[in-house]
Formats: sequence, structure tokens, C-alpha cells
Amino acid sequence: MGWGDKIREMGRSGVFDKLENLRGALIRMFIMIGALSGVTYFFWREALHFLHKPLGLPLIMYSLPEGFFASLRLALLMGVFLAAPFIFNGLWGAFAPLFSFNARRFSLPIVLSATLLFYSGASFCYYFVLPVAINFLINYGSENLKPMIGLSKYLTFSVGLIFAFGVIFELPLIMLVLGRVGLISYQGLARNRKYALLINSFLSAILTPTPDAYTMLLMMIPIQILYELSIWLVKIFGKKKEPAAEPT
Repeated sequence: MGWGDKIREMGRSGVFDKLENLRGALIRMFIMIGALSGVTYFFWREALHFLHKPLGLPLIMYSLPEGFFASLRLALLMGVFLAAPFIFNGLWGAFAPLFSFNARRFSLPIVLSATLLFYSGASFCYYFVLPVAINFLINYGSENLKPMIGLSKYLTFSVGLIFAFGVIFELPLIMLVLGRVGLISYQGLARNRKYALLINSFLSAILTPTPDAYTMLLMMIPIQILYELSIWLVKIFGKKKEPAAEPT
């Protein structure tokens, strides 16, 4: 039974029930994010110090309330970051019934995998991509061009890049689930590799907080590697095509 058949089988009332489940999951997510943000607000200075390490230059406040608003923003972002396992659990619980296979019994490995991939992508960005990107961009300075990094701008750049890498590292898991459902096949993924590269370029241009080609390249390469990994995962674990029935 395909995804469309599954939705038709549920009927209109069943679909509305699933949407109600999604609404409940979103409400619980927002409550969890709010609670974690309230706790992490007391550690916003430590979080700022952690984010500031790869920069190595002093940050500047261009207005009096900028520091206060930055603390609120950091607390909210830390709340979202720490709530990632609850977010993945809520989203999977809401969408799992739509899949044709027995998805609920895979809830624990799916949520654990999504969480691990998200934090792996964020860590990869912080320890490898962010320092390289910062060093490359700062080297555009000269004797007459000294970098003065604003607090808000730096938060947008660093946190945006970290979250973007956390999200794109979910690609193999998303492809695996779609392959398991039967919506994609490894043959199709391999055949459309050149179109995937084009979409990869477009996504990298959108997700990177700066328009320079170097930072885009730092994102494009991991995405393409993850895409190639997805092809193998779908080939091994994806839904197998049923043999065509012989004519009678």
C-alpha cells in the first residue's frame, strides 16, 4: 500500500485526526523550547563565549539594547538546539502513521538517528567549517580595512551556519525513509545526480548566511557526500521492487 492509498484509507476524518496530532505535537514542542530557553537564558554569556572562540576578534555592540536582545536571541536558539530530540520525536510521531510500513516500531532508532545527525552536523560546522569560513572572510581585510564585527551580525552568521549544517546532515535519514516508503529509488537518485548537484548549489546559496562562493563550497561538498551516502542507504535498505507478474 502506497502513501496515497494510506491517506485515502484514513479518509477525511482520519486526516483531520492526524493534523490534530500534529498541532498537539507542535504545541508540546513550543512549550519545551520555551522551558529550555528560560533555563538557558542564565547561561547566555557562556554560550556567547563558546560561539566567539572561532572568531578571535572582539565583538562590538552598535546600540545600547543590542546586548540585551542578543541574550534573548541566544537563549531562544539554545532552547531550540537542546530541544532537537523532542522536536524530532514530535514530528515523527505526527507523520509516522502516514507511512505504509509499520513506522511506529522504528520510532526510537529514527529519533536517535535524527538527533545524532543534527548534532553531528552542528559539531562539524563549529569545529571545521566555521573557523575556515571566518579565516577566509577576515583575510579580505588589509592595512586600510580593519574588521569590526557586530554582535548581531556575528550571531546571524555563526548560528545560522551551525543550524544549517545540522539540518542538511539529516539528508541521509530523510532519503532512507522516503526510499523505505517507495517514493524514491536508488536508481533514480543515481540517474538524477546532476540535477541534485544543481539543487545542492541552490540550497547552499540559500542556507549559507553569506553570499561568498567559498562558504557555499564548504556546504556544497558535505551535501554532495551525504547525497552519495543516501544512494547507498536507499539501495541497501530501501523498498524492493516487486517482480512483475507473468502474463497468463
